[in-house]
Amino acid sequence: MASEIIQLTAQIVMSHAAMTELTPKELVEEIKQIYQVLASLEKEVVASETTATVPRDAKPRPAKMVVSPEAKKIQDEEAGLYGGEDQQEFMASREG
Repeated sequence: MASEIIQLTAQIVMSHAAMTELTPKELVEEIKQIYQVLASLEKEVVASETTATVPRDAKPRPAKMVVSPEAKKIQDEEAGLYGGEDQQEFMASREG
């Protein structure tokens, strides 16, 4: 991971140095500052990953079906396609 920080530091410093004129001393200071910032960010990420809480096992809740008025209307219309109440009663009496 340190090599990745060095690569990122180099990219950032090169990008900034391409746009800004820096003395050798300023360049060295900028390299140090950027490296320190990136290294501290990495430590924060590693620390937060190691202290992350593990979620407890949650019991699944049973699903509750809710029929909207529109769906109820469609169901009622479809029931009419298979016959009226008399036919439905007749079919129910045959089943059981």
